[in-house]
Amino acid sequence: MFGRMNAYDRAIINIKERVLAIGEQVCRQLQLAMQSFVEQDEALALTVINADDAIDQADSQLELDCLELISIQQPVVQDLRRLAAAMRISRELERISDYACDIAETALRLKAKKEWFKPLEYVPRMAEMVQAVVKKSLSSYRELNLDTARQLDADDQAIDRLYLDLYDELTHYVQNSPDTLDQAFSVLLTVRYLERIADHGVNIAEMVIFIETGERHSFRRKVEP
Repeated sequence: MFGRMNAYDRAIINIKERVLAIGEQVCRQLQLAMQSFVEQDEALALTVINADDAIDQADSQLELDCLELISIQQPVVQDLRRLAAAMRISRELERISDYACDIAETALRLKAKKEWFKPLEYVPRMAEMVQAVVKKSLSSYRELNLDTARQLDADDQAIDRLYLDLYDELTHYVQNSPDTLDQAFSVLLTVRYLERIADHGVNIAEMVIFIETGERHSFRRKVEP
């Protein structure tokens, strides 16, 4: 009995470690996707796109393993929350990887590498803020830190404000500057993808709160432009 409990405890720990490993891969995906976009690097964009299948497979296998563990072990409430949250967090990370691929595909659609129609200073800044949200959410999960998890709401609101400012500016370019249409629309898509990635980071933080309290705490949702 004691040995079986040890195996069960190791399985719970292994699930969490696998989620965090997926998180590291996804953070790398996001970093490379933004680099491919800013530099209009086709080879790097393809690297991001080709790496997505492995993340999809890791997410699917983790879900199957969690469900098997639940069905065989019939875990207590706290462990059940941990397993349910692991599946949800892994799925949130898989969605972030999908958005990273969307950014990489946007880079590919630019077709010709040429100078940007304006400096992209605020787009890389937004990307840094979004990457920080994802990393902070993973840190809150790693440490099960409620204080860190609850900070994500304010971080996300700052990203929302920047997104709305960029949305207004880029929409003006799209509507009034035909010569910059392709690039401006590509940037507009990318900042939209970044804003959605931040939302998924917040969802991860909500799952951390669920693990520790058993409560489904939904942060305030934004108004669309």
